[in-house]
Amino acid sequence: MPSGMNIDAVPCTFVTNGQQVTYGVRGNTIHFRVVLTGIPPTGSGWTAIGFGNSMFSGLDVIVVRVINGRVIVTDEFVRGFQSPVPDRQNNIQVYGLRYENGVVVASFSRSVFSTEQMDANLSGCSPWKFTVGLNRMSPQGHLFHHSQTPVHRVVCINQCTV
Repeated sequence: MPSGMNIDAVPCTFVTNGQQVTYGVRGNTIHFRVVLTGIPPTGSGWTAIGFGNSMFSGLDVIVVRVINGRVIVTDEFVRGFQSPVPDRQNNIQVYGLRYENGVVVASFSRSVFSTEQMDANLSGCSPWKFTVGLNRMSPQGHLFHHSQTPVHRVVCINQCTV
C-alpha cells in the first residue's frame, strides 16, 4: 500500500434488541461504547462483557450497572455461578457515562494485554461473552443471574479498529 494512504477504521459491533456494543483497538487499547435503549426512568440493572471460555473456568468481566439514575463501570472477575467480585486494581478507563431519556451510554477502554492476574489477555483471537439487555440486581448492586444466556463470540481484536 503506498505510504500516505489512510486505512479506514472499522470497529466491530454486537447488536441485539435495544442494545449495541461497539468496540475496536487503537494501539494497545481497546475502546468500548455500550448503548442500551428503552430503560425506564427508575430502571436499574446490569449488563456486561466477559472475556474467557466459561464461568466455570473464570471470566474477566467489565460490568455496566445502572443504579439510582447513575451508570457505573467496573472491572471484575467471576468463577462459577456467583456474583463477580471487583478486581483489586480497576484497569478500566471511563470516558463518559450518560443516562437520559431511557438511554444509557457508557464509553470506556482497557488494555489489550493483561496488567493484573484476573485480567484476560485480549490479543489475537479470544472468546468474549456479551450479556443481553439489562439484568436484575439487588438494590446494593449485587448481580442476579442473567435472564438470557450471554452470546458467545470469538473476537479477533486486530480486525476491529477505531
